[in-house]
Amino acid sequence: MEVLLDDVPAWLWQRFHDHAARFEVPQAFAPVVERWQRAHTLGAAADGAVPDDHLLRGASLREHTERAGLIAAAATRTLDETQAFLAERGYLLLLADPDGVVVSTRGGGAFADEARRLRLIEGACWSEAARGTNAIGTALAEARPTAVKGHAHYGRRFQNLVCYAAPVHGPDGRALGVLDATSTLDRVDDVVGFTVTAAARALEDALRQGAYASAGAAVARALTQAFERVRGPVLLIEPPGRIARANAAAHDVLGGVPVGARAQAVLGLGFQPLLAEALAPAAQGVELTVRDHAGRVRPWRAFVDPIATVDGSVIALVVYLEDRPTRAAARALAAPVDDPFAALFSADPAVDRSLAFARTMAASTVPVMILAETGAGKELVASAIHRASPRKDGPFVAVNCGAIAPGLLESELFGYAPGAFSGAERSGRSGYLAEASGGTLFLDEVAEMPAAMQAALLRVLENGTYRRVGEARAAHADVRIVTATCRDLPTLVADGRFRQDLYYRLKGATVVLPALRARGDRVALAEHLVAQLAARQGRAVPPRIDRDLAAWIEAHAWPGNVRELKTVLDVALVIAAGAPTLTCAHLPPDVAAPAPAPARLEDVEAATLRQALAAAAGNVSAVAQRLGVARSTVYRMMRRAGLRAADDPDA
Repeated sequence: MEVLLDDVPAWLWQRFHDHAARFEVPQAFAPVVERWQRAHTLGAAADGAVPDDHLLRGASLREHTERAGLIAAAATRTLDETQAFLAERGYLLLLADPDGVVVSTRGGGAFADEARRLRLIEGACWSEAARGTNAIGTALAEARPTAVKGHAHYGRRFQNLVCYAAPVHGPDGRALGVLDATSTLDRVDDVVGFTVTAAARALEDALRQGAYASAGAAVARALTQAFERVRGPVLLIEPPGRIARANAAAHDVLGGVPVGARAQAVLGLGFQPLLAEALAPAAQGVELTVRDHAGRVRPWRAFVDPIATVDGSVIALVVYLEDRPTRAAARALAAPVDDPFAALFSADPAVDRSLAFARTMAASTVPVMILAETGAGKELVASAIHRASPRKDGPFVAVNCGAIAPGLLESELFGYAPGAFSGAERSGRSGYLAEASGGTLFLDEVAEMPAAMQAALLRVLENGTYRRVGEARAAHADVRIVTATCRDLPTLVADGRFRQDLYYRLKGATVVLPALRARGDRVALAEHLVAQLAARQGRAVPPRIDRDLAAWIEAHAWPGNVRELKTVLDVALVIAAGAPTLTCAHLPPDVAAPAPAPARLEDVEAATLRQALAAAAGNVSAVAQRLGVARSTVYRMMRRAGLRAADDPDA
């Protein structure tokens, strides 16, 4: 844990409360006493007592529950799995809002009755002002994972407890709440703290992914262009200053940028100065001096673009570095590929036929419908159709109809007039149709489109006209529409759940992509993906896939298709840590095991560690920072899990 307030002698607590203002602190106990002093200043009661009439109920509690509701909604599975792990060990799992008010409790096992007696219940406030030094309140106060054990608690009645907590931040960096595990002191187990921190990070990742998904197709397209087509160095930085992604040019210039590295350490600027630059009305870029891979200090100018959700919250910054004065040069697009379909790997006859047909249809104006399971590459094919069409110089706008609430789909697709509804932007907003003008609009999961939208889309296909929400004046859409779905549309049409006339207008040319389990090139595709992923990590020679792993790839069902295969291989490369051969031992635990087994403590630790290493691209410092533990602790855990770290001092 980043903040570890270990058990201290009982006499220390008594002496502090007897002489709080004039207490000479022994150096070994300074971290604990420092936080006690803060609790004392806030007015917390020494015995930890809070009157029962301070317990929130009814409407007052619902207000706090809604504030932390995003966390519970983001990853129910994560909370359920964490609860199951903790309950076996006699721990209660609590979720509190940013004020420290407990909004939900889970499990507890043998500790449940004691927890209720101590008011570890919904509606109780565990801020430092209310309860003094405790894991929930201190984690919120310091915005860091925190452990408080035994007599380190400020309130006397809590000194038989051990508590591990980690704050959960939203995509914009603001605290949404805190996750806490509490039990009696005789159950001290630092792996519990490790698990709570990992669960909090998983919740943050789920919230971040949801924010990116809700930001819309324009954001996705901008990120794709930035990281795949810009020649100069590009970084994606998320609050509170974490580098989440870097393109190949940034790795070349900076000598490798580990995921999770701090912008302050790499660029000399933190998130807030970069955000100020992004939001400046007349941004001119900011001067930086950055040390390159050879240790030389080079001058750069950084230009910053914000990535914001529909409510205006900035969830990330795209930072472009240029060593020339023109911003346009830093964003110059790479030379176009002669055949956009050449980038789509296939050594399977059925896939080859589908791609050849899609290439033929690309030059026409015929609508194209792509039928494939989730993760099979529908958007990649749609993008290739666009880039091979006469509209290639226009925009390609991708919209996942299943990811947008039915009530919002019309305003997202068509846009809306000023003041069209409560909360609308004052100037109104153009929709995806206008955004795709002159180019291609890709409607993924079109079968999820509600009936009213189906009728409106049919009008667009018939005469090219549409109306923004709240506006009487008709607008014209100059777009080519490509659609995709994983659903059985003829059955939906027969059941009356999808308009027959719209189906035949969209159907046009049908491109069918086989599921990965039906492809005969699974191992060849895996080798192709390994080469791509290894190149991104700066490896000149990719590892080979051994015979057993190849057999596993052939036998696995691949419900997530190519997307799942790529993710599995990406994690395997991290676990392999530079090994020349990928084996079944490098598979992620969740896919390698044929069936879940009762969780052992060491297995949970190893699985959590592997997930953290995967998220941090194998960087031990980033893992330590992410999980709130020391580097030496990560090395010990890696040795216990049989994982090798090249820089392990005790290896």
